[in-house]
Amino acid sequence: MKTVASALLVISALAWGEDAPEKMTKLMVKPESPEVPKDSFAAQPKRMYRAGSRYCRIEENPDLEHGIHGLLITNEPDAWVINLLDKTARHMVDPGPTYNCRLPVFAHAEDIKSAEDMKKQLMQLEFGRELEYFRSRSGTPNPGPVLQGKATMVYTVQTGDSPLFLFTGGDPEAPVSVVRKDDKTREIYWYGEYEQLPFDAKLFAKPEGVKIEETQP
Repeated sequence: MKTVASALLVISALAWGEDAPEKMTKLMVKPESPEVPKDSFAAQPKRMYRAGSRYCRIEENPDLEHGIHGLLITNEPDAWVINLLDKTARHMVDPGPTYNCRLPVFAHAEDIKSAEDMKKQLMQLEFGRELEYFRSRSGTPNPGPVLQGKATMVYTVQTGDSPLFLFTGGDPEAPVSVVRKDDKTREIYWYGEYEQLPFDAKLFAKPEGVKIEETQP
C-alpha cells in the first residue's frame, strides 16, 4: 500500500510527463585533502541519494559547533535546505526552463556563476554518475592498487590541467575512490557505500515537522 507522500510524488512525476524512476543510487563519501583537517566537520562523510534527473538528497552529520544538522532534498522543481537541529527549512523553486538536480563532485574547483559554467567538463562528473562519466571519456581501465582491501581498476580522464582518476572494485563494479590532481594538491573522495536500491519516494518528499521559509533560488 502506497503512502500519501509516495502517491503525491508519482502524481507529480506524471504531471511533468515523467514516470517515477524504478531505482535510486545510494552512496556515502568521505573527503581527503591537505586543505581539509582530518578532525574538521568538512572531513565528515556525507550520504547521498539520487534517482533520475529530478531527485537528489544529501544527508550531513551534525555540526554541533555551528548548530547545524544539514539535509538537502531536491524534488525538481522544488528544493528544501533543512536544519534538523532547529527544525527550520528554506524552500526554493527552480525557475527552469529545464529541471535537472546536480551533484558535481568537484563543484568547489570551478568558479560557478551561471548555468553555462555547469557545462564545463569537470562539472559533468557527478556523484551517482561516476561510472557513466569515466566510461564515456576514458580508455580501457587498467589494473589499480589494492584500496580499502579491494583489488581495483582505474579509469583516467584529463580535464584541462587536472587529471581525474576513478578507482573501482567489486561485482557489480562500483566506485572505491575518485581523485583529482593538480600542480598544488590532490583531492580524494572515498566511498563507504555504493548501491542501487528500489526508488523510495519518501526520501524526496516535502519535509514534515519543520518551519519552512519561502526563498528565491
